[in-house]
Amino acid sequence: MVRYRNGIEARTGRPLSGRAHLEQSIIKIVMTIPTERVMLLDFGMNPTRHIGRNISAALAARFYRDVIVAVHAYEPEYRIRRLQLVVLDRVGALGVLFEGSYYPEGRFGNYAIVEGVDLNLPLSVAELRGVA
Repeated sequence: MVRYRNGIEARTGRPLSGRAHLEQSIIKIVMTIPTERVMLLDFGMNPTRHIGRNISAALAARFYRDVIVAVHAYEPEYRIRRLQLVVLDRVGALGVLFEGSYYPEGRFGNYAIVEGVDLNLPLSVAELRGVA
Protein backbone atom coordinates (compact mmCIF):
# COMPACT_ATOMS: atom_id res chain seq x y z
CA MET A 1 0.00 0.00 0.00
CA VAL A 2 1.34 3.42 -0.98
CA ARG A 3 1.80 5.86 1.91
CA TYR A 4 0.76 9.21 0.44
CA ARG A 5 1.70 12.33 2.35
CA ASN A 6 -1.22 14.17 3.92
CA GLY A 7 -1.70 17.78 4.84
CA ILE A 8 -4.18 20.63 5.08
CA GLU A 9 -5.35 22.83 2.20
CA ALA A 10 -4.05 26.33 2.93
CA ARG A 11 -7.20 28.29 2.00
CA THR A 12 -10.07 26.04 3.09
CA GLY A 13 -8.58 23.82 5.79
CA ARG A 14 -9.71 20.65 4.01
CA PRO A 15 -7.50 17.56 4.19
CA LEU A 16 -5.13 17.04 1.25
CA SER A 17 -3.40 13.90 0.10
CA GLY A 18 -1.21 12.70 -2.76
CA ARG A 19 -1.07 14.80 -5.92
CA ALA A 20 -3.10 17.69 -4.45
CA HIS A 21 -0.67 17.94 -1.53
CA LEU A 22 2.28 17.82 -3.94
CA GLU A 23 0.81 20.64 -6.04
CA GLN A 24 0.28 22.84 -2.97
CA SER A 25 3.82 22.11 -1.76
CA ILE A 26 5.36 23.15 -5.08
CA ILE A 27 3.27 26.35 -5.14
CA LYS A 28 4.45 27.16 -1.61
CA ILE A 29 8.08 26.57 -2.56
CA VAL A 30 7.95 28.68 -5.73
CA MET A 31 5.92 31.56 -4.27
CA THR A 32 7.69 31.85 -0.89
CA ILE A 33 10.48 34.40 -0.65
CA PRO A 34 13.52 33.29 1.38
CA THR A 35 13.47 34.66 4.96
CA GLU A 36 9.63 34.75 4.88
CA ARG A 37 9.34 31.65 7.09
CA VAL A 38 10.75 32.10 10.56
CA MET A 39 12.15 28.62 11.17
CA LEU A 40 13.08 27.97 7.51
CA LEU A 41 14.91 31.12 6.46
CA ASP A 42 16.33 29.63 3.25
CA PHE A 43 13.03 27.96 2.20
CA GLY A 44 11.63 28.88 -1.20
CA MET A 45 12.89 31.06 -4.01
CA ASN A 46 12.34 34.63 -5.09
CA PRO A 47 10.08 34.63 -8.17
CA THR A 48 9.76 38.42 -8.11
CA ARG A 49 13.35 38.70 -9.35
CA HIS A 50 12.17 37.15 -12.61
CA ILE A 51 8.52 38.18 -12.98
CA GLY A 52 7.65 41.53 -14.50
CA ARG A 53 10.79 41.84 -16.58
CA ASN A 54 11.20 41.29 -20.29
CA ILE A 55 11.68 37.57 -20.80
CA SER A 56 14.94 36.70 -22.49
CA ALA A 57 16.66 33.35 -22.90
CA ALA A 58 19.11 34.20 -20.12
CA LEU A 59 16.34 35.27 -17.72
CA ALA A 60 14.34 32.11 -18.47
CA ALA A 61 17.42 29.95 -17.85
CA ARG A 62 18.04 31.64 -14.47
CA PHE A 63 14.37 31.21 -13.55
CA TYR A 64 14.43 27.50 -14.50
CA ARG A 65 17.61 27.01 -12.47
CA ASP A 66 16.13 28.69 -9.40
CA VAL A 67 12.89 26.67 -9.63
CA ILE A 68 14.70 23.35 -10.02
CA VAL A 69 17.12 24.04 -7.15
CA ALA A 70 14.31 25.12 -4.80
CA VAL A 71 11.89 22.30 -5.65
CA HIS A 72 14.55 19.59 -5.49
CA ALA A 73 15.82 20.94 -2.16
CA TYR A 74 12.44 21.01 -0.40
CA GLU A 75 10.27 18.43 -2.18
CA PRO A 76 11.82 14.94 -1.90
CA GLU A 77 8.85 13.34 -3.64
CA TYR A 78 9.10 15.18 -6.99
CA ARG A 79 11.80 15.35 -9.63
CA ILE A 80 11.43 17.79 -12.50
CA ARG A 81 12.07 16.43 -15.98
CA ARG A 82 11.00 19.48 -17.95
CA LEU A 83 9.95 23.08 -17.30
CA GLN A 84 8.31 25.47 -19.71
CA LEU A 85 7.00 29.01 -19.35
CA VAL A 86 3.45 29.15 -20.71
CA VAL A 87 0.93 31.93 -21.30
CA LEU A 88 -2.21 31.29 -19.24
CA ASP A 89 -4.58 33.90 -20.67
CA ARG A 90 -4.96 36.53 -23.36
CA VAL A 91 -3.44 39.34 -21.32
CA GLY A 92 -0.17 37.46 -20.98
CA ALA A 93 -0.25 36.04 -17.45
CA LEU A 94 2.62 33.60 -17.13
CA GLY A 95 2.58 30.13 -15.70
CA VAL A 96 5.02 27.26 -15.46
CA LEU A 97 4.35 23.84 -16.90
CA PHE A 98 6.12 21.22 -14.77
CA GLU A 99 6.63 17.74 -16.15
CA GLY A 100 8.13 15.32 -13.70
CA SER A 101 8.12 12.16 -11.66
CA TYR A 102 6.21 11.89 -8.40
CA TYR A 103 7.59 9.44 -5.85
CA PRO A 104 4.85 9.10 -3.19
CA GLU A 105 7.28 7.46 -0.75
CA GLY A 106 10.34 9.52 -1.69
CA ARG A 107 10.48 11.04 1.78
CA PHE A 108 11.24 7.52 3.07
CA GLY A 109 13.95 6.95 0.43
CA ASN A 110 11.72 4.58 -1.58
CA TYR A 111 11.96 5.57 -5.24
CA ALA A 112 10.54 2.29 -6.61
CA ILE A 113 6.99 3.68 -6.82
CA VAL A 114 6.75 6.40 -9.45
CA GLU A 115 3.90 8.30 -11.10
CA GLY A 116 4.17 10.83 -13.90
CA VAL A 117 2.72 14.17 -12.78
CA ASP A 118 2.39 17.29 -14.89
CA LEU A 119 1.45 20.55 -13.16
CA ASN A 120 0.51 23.90 -14.67
CA LEU A 121 1.04 26.56 -12.02
CA PRO A 122 0.31 30.29 -12.37
CA LEU A 123 3.01 32.78 -11.41
CA SER A 124 0.47 35.26 -10.10
CA VAL A 125 -0.50 35.43 -6.45
CA ALA A 126 -3.99 36.65 -7.45
CA GLU A 127 -4.56 33.59 -9.63
CA LEU A 128 -3.30 31.26 -6.91
CA ARG A 129 -5.80 32.75 -4.47
CA GLY A 130 -8.66 32.54 -6.96
CA VAL A 131 -9.00 36.32 -7.31
CA ALA A 132 -8.14 36.68 -10.99
